[in-house]
Amino acid sequence: MKNSIIALTVLVSIAANANEIDPSDLTQVNSFASGMYNSDKEITVMGGVAGAYSEGNSFIGLIEHKTATTTGDDGKKAQDTRLRYFQVFDVSEGSIPQVGFSVDYMKSWKMSKTEDASIGTDLIALGGIAKIHITDAISIYPNLAYVLGKADAGEANVQFDIKGYQTNIYGSWAITENGYVIVQPQYMNLDVESTGGKSGNAKVNVFKIKTGLGYSISDNGKYWIEFSHTYTRTDADALHIENNFNMVNKDNKFEISFSYYF
Repeated sequence: MKNSIIALTVLVSIAANANEIDPSDLTQVNSFASGMYNSDKEITVMGGVAGAYSEGNSFIGLIEHKTATTTGDDGKKAQDTRLRYFQVFDVSEGSIPQVGFSVDYMKSWKMSKTEDASIGTDLIALGGIAKIHITDAISIYPNLAYVLGKADAGEANVQFDIKGYQTNIYGSWAITENGYVIVQPQYMNLDVESTGGKSGNAKVNVFKIKTGLGYSISDNGKYWIEFSHTYTRTDADALHIENNFNMVNKDNKFEISFSYYF
């Protein structure tokens, strides 16, 4: 489940020319391709296609796949896939100029049918996002989403229903025309309940904060690099039959990504 609970990736802007590309504006959209490598030796590739239905009504569709480069205890490499759709509307010229909604599907593949430790999840998050303009350089983007889905665990093929919510505050500071800083805290609360009459349920709370620095590495503004760090704390209170288990997991991850904007 750890690989399935991942924060919303930064959206980037669409522009009439390369000089207008601004990854610090999270409600603007762009067609792009990117690759990321992190300190857990995972590789992520992602692509996005963007456009506009009409003036002030833009969209972006994203596809992302992450794979481990090392095998787990079951001899398989962990795999995660994510599909997203965002639509953003211009609504005013004031402090909240844009609002939007999203459909976010996340799948963590169950790599083994015989290992108890192998867990597969299917999650969908339905939510909205808004832009709050603080200064010409600083904006924040509150986001709230309802999460639901299922999990499949172990060789006994135990099924779980998952539901809950997640809330994010994306902070963005354009420090120059060619660079930006991001701060992205996220909190997720999930109820996990077994199905089919099997005893077992859990409450899972996840706090995550990502900080990063990105800047352009080309004269035409189409190539960008980002360095980031993500801290995650997961707290789980689980009940199995009549036994309670309290689990806490802390994780620090460093990432580097390269992006090309069309």
